[in-house]
Amino acid sequence: MKKAMTKKALLAAAFLLLAGAMAGCSSNQGTGASNTNSGTNTSSNTDAAAKALNPVTLKILFPGDPPANWNEVKGELESRMAGTLNVKLNVVFIPWADVMQKRQVALTSAEDYDLIWDNNPVQNIAAGLYEPLDELIEKHGPDIKGNRSPQLIEANKVNGKLYAVPLEVNFIRPWTFVIRKDIREKLGVAPIKSYDDLIKFMYTVKEKAPDITPFIPNGSEHIGMKMAGMLDPKANLAPVMNYPGLYTKGNDGKVYNIFDNMDPLIMKNFEQHHKLYKDGIMAKDALLLKNAEFAKGKAAVSTFNDFGVSLSTRTSLEKSVPGASAEAFSLYDPNMKLYSTFKAGNFIAVPVVSKNKERAIQFVNWLNQKDNYDLLAYGIKGKNWEDAGEGLYKPIKESPYAGIPFAWGWNSKLDRIDATMAEDVIKLNKWQRDPSNFTADILSGFTFDPSPVSNEIAQLSNAGKELFEPILMGVQEPNEGLAKFKDKAYENMKKIQAEYQKQLDQFLANKKK
Repeated sequence: MKKAMTKKALLAAAFLLLAGAMAGCSSNQGTGASNTNSGTNTSSNTDAAAKALNPVTLKILFPGDPPANWNEVKGELESRMAGTLNVKLNVVFIPWADVMQKRQVALTSAEDYDLIWDNNPVQNIAAGLYEPLDELIEKHGPDIKGNRSPQLIEANKVNGKLYAVPLEVNFIRPWTFVIRKDIREKLGVAPIKSYDDLIKFMYTVKEKAPDITPFIPNGSEHIGMKMAGMLDPKANLAPVMNYPGLYTKGNDGKVYNIFDNMDPLIMKNFEQHHKLYKDGIMAKDALLLKNAEFAKGKAAVSTFNDFGVSLSTRTSLEKSVPGASAEAFSLYDPNMKLYSTFKAGNFIAVPVVSKNKERAIQFVNWLNQKDNYDLLAYGIKGKNWEDAGEGLYKPIKESPYAGIPFAWGWNSKLDRIDATMAEDVIKLNKWQRDPSNFTADILSGFTFDPSPVSNEIAQLSNAGKELFEPILMGVQEPNEGLAKFKDKAYENMKKIQAEYQKQLDQFLANKKK
C-alpha cells in the first residue's frame, strides 16, 4: 500500500511538473513579445535561461552622484528585466572625494555588494577580494565578450585570468583642453589651432578679463607626464602607474626615474607650468582646484578626459552662466601613429563575498546588449535622446540625460558619439575607438604586483603628494622642488623601479617562449 501511494505521488508530481513547464513556455512567449516591444534583446541565451529565475536585488557600488532622471531610467531598466532576469537595483552612489576610501572599507569588511566599480583593481585582486570571472563570462556573458576586442580582454587579465570586466571605449587616454568659446569670441581671439595659440589665449584672458581665472587644469594627472608626452607624441612617454617620478618612453621595455634620467620633455613641462603659475595664469590655489570650476564659470580653460565637451559639462556651464558656451581643443590628431597598452581605465568586479555572482554577470551581460546599453547610457529614447545614425546619438536639450555607462557597461562597439559635437571631435572619437589604429605597447598585458614594495609605494605616494605635485602644478620652482623631492623619495623610488623592471623583464621573457 505504501509503495502504491508512492508511485501515485510520483505520477502526480510528474504531471504537475509537465503542466508547469507547458505553462512556463506559454508565459515565456508572452513575456518575450512584450520585451521585444520595449526594446529588450530577448534572443540572448542568457535572458532565455533567466526567465525562471527568482527575483534578486543586486547591490552595486558606483562613483559620483546619480545623474538627473536616474530614478526614471532605473525604473525602466528594472521594468525590462521583470519576468526575465528579475533584477532590482540597489545602486549606492559615493561621491568622488570618498569613493576610493569607502570602496576599500566595503571590500575589507565584506559588505554585501554584488558589483563594484574599480578604476585600478590590481591590489584588490592580489588581496583575493574579487572573484575570477572567466568561467562565469564563458557561461553567462557572451555579450560581455563579444562587445570587447580581444586586445582589451587579454590586456586586462591578471596572471592569465580576468577578475574584472574592462570598461573602456578608448584605446588611448583621451584628454582635451576645454575653452570658453563665448569669452574667446568676445575678446576677438581666432579659433585655437595650436598649443601656442592656447597659451596666448590664456594671457589675453588675464589681461582683458581679469575676473576669471585663465587656466584651472584637472589636477596634476592632466598636466604632468601626460602633458609632457604630448609635447612629442612619438616619444611614447608615459607615467608608470601612480608612482611619482617613474616613467617609460620609446617602447623599449625600460623603466626610468626623473633623477637618474630626466627627460628634456618632462623638464620643459615643469618649467612651462611654473611660468604659468608665476604669471597668474593658473590660480594661486591650483593644488586644490579641479575642472568642476570650469562648469561653474570660474575658468576660461580647463582639462577633461574626453574628446570634445561632454553633455554634463555643457549643461552645467549653461546653467551657471547663461549665454556661456564651450569648445574643445586637442593635441591629438587621427593621423598619429601611437602605441596602446589596451589597459582599461574602469572596471566592474564581483566581490568574492557576493551571494549573487551568476546573476551579477548575467546582469552585466544584459547591459551589453544594444537597446539596454542605449537606455543605460542615454536614457529614454524619444525623451532624452534621438538616434542620429550608426554609432551616433543626439541628446534632447530640453531633457538631457548624462548617463553613467563608464562604471558598468562601457564598450566601444555599442557606445554612441554625440552627433552635436564638431566634426573634428567626432573624427577623433571614432579614431580612438578602433583598436586597429594603434600598435600594441610592449607593456600590453603586463600587470605589476605591488606587494613586494608596498611600504615603499606608500612612502613614495606620500612624498609625491607633498613635494612632487607642487612641481607638476607649477607651484614650486622645478630645480628647488626636485632637490627636496629627491632627498625624501629617491631611495623608495629606486626600489620600486627595480622591482617593476624585474617583473617586466620576466613578463617579456615569458612572452618570447
